[in-house]
Amino acid sequence: MTQDPRREEGPEEAPKPAQFRPDRIALMAVMFLIGGFFSHFSLPPFPALPEGLINTIHFVGDRIISRPVSMKDITYEGTGLVTHDPDAAQPGYTLIQGVLPGGPQIRMLDMSGREVHRWDVDFFAAWDDPQHLDAVPISDLWYNTQGFLPLSDGSVLVNISEKGSVMLDRCSRPLWTVDRMMHHSVTDAGDGKYWIPSLIPLDETPDDYFAQHFPRDLIAENMEPGTMSYNNSIALVGDGGAIEKEFSVLQAIVDAKLEHVMTTALFAYPSDPVHLNDIEVVTTELANKIPGVEQGDLLFSARNINMLGILDQSDGHLKWHHEGPWTWQHDPDIMPDGTIEVFNNRNKLTSNFVDSSQILSFDPATGETRVLYPLAEGDAFFTWIEGAHQRQPNGNILISETYAGRIFEVTPDGKIAWDYRLPYDDEAASMFEVGMRVPLDFFDVDDWNCDAG
Repeated sequence: MTQDPRREEGPEEAPKPAQFRPDRIALMAVMFLIGGFFSHFSLPPFPALPEGLINTIHFVGDRIISRPVSMKDITYEGTGLVTHDPDAAQPGYTLIQGVLPGGPQIRMLDMSGREVHRWDVDFFAAWDDPQHLDAVPISDLWYNTQGFLPLSDGSVLVNISEKGSVMLDRCSRPLWTVDRMMHHSVTDAGDGKYWIPSLIPLDETPDDYFAQHFPRDLIAENMEPGTMSYNNSIALVGDGGAIEKEFSVLQAIVDAKLEHVMTTALFAYPSDPVHLNDIEVVTTELANKIPGVEQGDLLFSARNINMLGILDQSDGHLKWHHEGPWTWQHDPDIMPDGTIEVFNNRNKLTSNFVDSSQILSFDPATGETRVLYPLAEGDAFFTWIEGAHQRQPNGNILISETYAGRIFEVTPDGKIAWDYRLPYDDEAASMFEVGMRVPLDFFDVDDWNCDAG
């Protein structure tokens, strides 16, 4: 029998204790979810909140949510492989890195959509005492992976966003870590080295790289605890996790006196004006298209200034840059003919006015830009951040539609040859941050079984 919480004491009515109100509990839950979303993306006013309040939101929020707060509603019907044209699709294994049922991970699928292997990306297994961080996640609901690189022996190097990078063996056991706030992508530099975006602390950033109206103290006050995204860098990581070389992208842009770029970026994103999200090594074919650029220089993507740029491989100065027509772009890939293919997100500020993200081809010699996909009405896809694509040997393009939990392959004429989708639960889609197709003989692994340790 349920008791009435109200009671009387004497002739006067005593103060009534609060009653259980499901509507208020629901409102509190919604507020914590909103707080978690703003925290995840460092959106105002969250960065300005006291650290204790932020920690409280995380603590309570983690106990009332069952999925990462940044996930989106399911937008596509179907689970698993929904389309497969064996005659049109590029054979191989598809690796999907992101947040899927079971947590942050990398899954390997065969062409039928069957899971062949899984690498679990466990922050707490990689770092039991992360001295390089001011704040650590309280569970796997509060971190995500960003970028990975598989190796032929079954190991993978993967970033945990702004927490570090970890080399995992084929059984998800940490081999070594990069104890810096790495993020977004991993690029093979050859000789067992890797180019990875990193972050230089504010107190190591020269005064000249802070604007008059956006001084160091103001930037620091508006950053979420545990981040330091103002000064993005390109780091060369050696085998074992040591950083051997580092170039500041912010420094390169400021030293090039691109005042118009910095003004726009600082007013729009004062604590994250650059937002470096990919690095590629310049090929001979690309270098031949741009005077002064050499093979081995570094092509980068800076999302918050809608810029592709190239840094000198020796001293990091800016040799070339181009802004737009892409907005909030990701994943520039250098093609064999020296053109650049770009994942054009078309950002959240304009998402109500556009119907699709795009895959673009850009020729830096002529400035010509072509849309590779979508080509026809009804082919629209959209992810306002993240997203990736990969050109296949047969000319197809593999596209990761991050917040839809979808990865699909299209032919040069825009037909879908392979389409895989995965809900996270009954309401939300998984986050497919990066998808990659590798040849069937890529891995030199005879036995993927890890049950015996």
